[in-house]
Amino acid sequence: MPARRPTQADIARLAGVSQATVSLVLNERDAGVRISPATRERVLAVMREWGYVANASARSLAGGRNKIIGVYTFEQVFPTTSVDFYFPFLLGMEQEAAELGYDLLMFTSAGGQRQIFRDGSTRLSLADGTLLLGRYPNIEEIEHLRDSGYPFVYVGHREVSGAPISYVAADYAGATQQLTERLFALGHERVAYARLGNGDAQPSRDREKGFRRAVPAGTTRRLTGPVWTLESVDEVDGLLSEMLRSGVTGVVAEQQLLAEELLGCARRQGASVPGDLSIVVLGDSTGARRDDTPWTGLVVPREEMGREATRLLIRLLESADSTARSESVECPLMDGATVGPPHTAGGTA
Repeated sequence: MPARRPTQADIARLAGVSQATVSLVLNERDAGVRISPATRERVLAVMREWGYVANASARSLAGGRNKIIGVYTFEQVFPTTSVDFYFPFLLGMEQEAAELGYDLLMFTSAGGQRQIFRDGSTRLSLADGTLLLGRYPNIEEIEHLRDSGYPFVYVGHREVSGAPISYVAADYAGATQQLTERLFALGHERVAYARLGNGDAQPSRDREKGFRRAVPAGTTRRLTGPVWTLESVDEVDGLLSEMLRSGVTGVVAEQQLLAEELLGCARRQGASVPGDLSIVVLGDSTGARRDDTPWTGLVVPREEMGREATRLLIRLLESADSTARSESVECPLMDGATVGPPHTAGGTA
């Protein structure tokens, strides 16, 4: 044998069969062609002896499946600031893919700017289908990928123009509604929503939707108060003063960092949590200092989202139906210690 990787032609010559027979053995597409067990075993034995590895891209071009699932992120995965966000997703994907007999292939972008398409083509086709995730995606590239017919599932609620795409999302709206209604049940009559940064991102809109549709048990009258959007944590002192002045006794904070700042400001102003102000946290841990406060709120089910997205993609790959599908994953709730009855409802500082 030459000092190079063996080809299908080499394997066919060594096994004494045609190259077409080698291809059929590799791709397991011999349902209509009779290949004896002895011939199949002879071909496989030669492959093992000479270390033959099938060319994944060639098999994909031939219409076969490689049993490979791609993973593509719109932001860098490996910086330490991204570890907490991406690791649980990747863990769930890896575990589910292994259980279902698929390998994972991670795609990155060269040249600094992350792009799915370069010069009109994409390397994602090396995989049978790909899982996409990221907080700041390129919507145009997602729509281009959809229009190309390539199978993929987005991890997170993702709306695009035109035809819908397949995605798996956390049920932020449902969990936020439950947490807000828990405040009502404790006697809070004025509850506000607060966030840092703009609310244009889909997860932020989903959370706000759940807040706005919350109603106390036994009534249709909504008691939710204003929605505040802050540009920076420097505005938190003023926000807390406005809340206490306007009679807000419960706040639903989108980010843990905002909740941490509110707690610090309350202590400086002599207010108690949860006596004067109950705080609910909606799972966004971006920039959080992660102190030991037992927050009441929701948990983003990242690992289960990774698992469910992998299951959905494989169902799409193994089904003749290419219709876009979406799945919702329930967010577990944390009881914590930052929510209680307000002073006016019998609470204590």
